[in-house]
Amino acid sequence: MHWFDECASFQGGGMMMIGMFLFWGALIFLGFYLLKNYINGNSGSSRHMNILKERLAKGEISEEEYDRLKEKL
Repeated sequence: MHWFDECASFQGGGMMMIGMFLFWGALIFLGFYLLKNYINGNSGSSRHMNILKERLAKGEISEEEYDRLKEKL
């Protein structure tokens, strides 16, 4: 019966090690994902403002319309 206890202990330890690698891998992936979104997250708003500024410079919209749209963004 002693050999069965050693085998179960080894298998349990192996499963724990796999679980640990999955946990830390998921945590690292989540960290990189959130960091990437945090760094690139502000670019969407500035992109819209650049388009709005270009439209004003081209004369497609008036200054009043620019101010109104700028407040919405």
